[in-house]
Amino acid sequence: MINLFQPNLGNDEIALIKDVFASNWLGKGNSVKDFENKFAESLSSNTKKFLSTTSCTEAIFLSAKLFNFSKGDEIIVPTISFPSVGSAIIESGAKIVFCDVDKHSLNVRAKDIQKSISSKTKAVYITHYGGIPCEMDEISELCNQNNILMIEDSACAVRSFYKGQACGTIGDMGMWSFDAMKTLSTADGGMMYIKDTDKRIEAEESLYLGLPVKSKSGLDSSSENAANWWEFEMNRTGRRAIMNNVTAAMGLSQLNKLSAFIDKRKNIFEQYTKELKNIGDIRLPPTPEFEHTSSYYFFWIQTEHRDQLAKFLLDKGVYTTFRYWPLDKIKLFSEYAIEDYPNSDYAASHTLNIPLHQSLSDEDVDLVTNGIKEFYVQL
Repeated sequence: MINLFQPNLGNDEIALIKDVFASNWLGKGNSVKDFENKFAESLSSNTKKFLSTTSCTEAIFLSAKLFNFSKGDEIIVPTISFPSVGSAIIESGAKIVFCDVDKHSLNVRAKDIQKSISSKTKAVYITHYGGIPCEMDEISELCNQNNILMIEDSACAVRSFYKGQACGTIGDMGMWSFDAMKTLSTADGGMMYIKDTDKRIEAEESLYLGLPVKSKSGLDSSSENAANWWEFEMNRTGRRAIMNNVTAAMGLSQLNKLSAFIDKRKNIFEQYTKELKNIGDIRLPPTPEFEHTSSYYFFWIQTEHRDQLAKFLLDKGVYTTFRYWPLDKIKLFSEYAIEDYPNSDYAASHTLNIPLHQSLSDEDVDLVTNGIKEFYVQL
């Protein structure tokens, strides 16, 4: 079976993990800090604003806590979003306000968001679908004009740039995923960018039991003047959702390969575009504009024959799917779906994600494209 996603791991990752084992410290330590810093540097961004965690979902839930979402707040969410966003908002007590998306790019636009703004709007979540950046100038201007927080779900947009600025670092907070299906994989893990320094400190404490951030001396600031080193204080309630040196070691190795991974994915994206152009009724995804850079995480096609094509390809050993099923169609969130979302509906019934990952061979790509062509010949 040709998978939709597949990690690319090997001896380089094992070597760095062995170093961690030899150090006798598996928990959060130097490898984690190195990974945070080098990830930030790879985005040409300020290292002091980055923080690792156990998953992108953890970062999404943390965003609701950091910005004090509560009853009476309205949070705008594009219908094509990851379910963790909806869950985090409900758990906070705030209200989800869905908005539509562009029917072909599946990205939210400023005009979609504007229709959903009210005096109660506190924040909006932005998803860069498949790694292709949203039109951030217009969205940023709209949020600034209305004093709305902007949170970027950049789970699929590692190393995507909008006019030279990394996606995930444009809004008030951004987050990335490193799960088993992502381009840069640590099996599980996530990273976040937090613009406000005080919020960044609050986040670090919240993710590690509420303990104070360590001072320059390396000791917990609460215990420096204590009679015994085992005494401690807590600044806030907290969870334990920290990255460890083992996963960070994987991340450091993967980070060294990330440019090559994305180049390979770009090449496959371009091969698909070339081979599937003018095939049947297929509509191809937009290509990134000249001044933008994509992570090339998804490749999707849109067709009236989506379901039949998916089954045809599955019989040939090619797994396809649709990401992401609209949140307004999920029963848990249905009470917030108070209007129609025609573009999202179109996307949900016409869009098919086909395999795209750095482990695909030329033969795999040929099998996928030839399978699609064969389907339209026999249609």
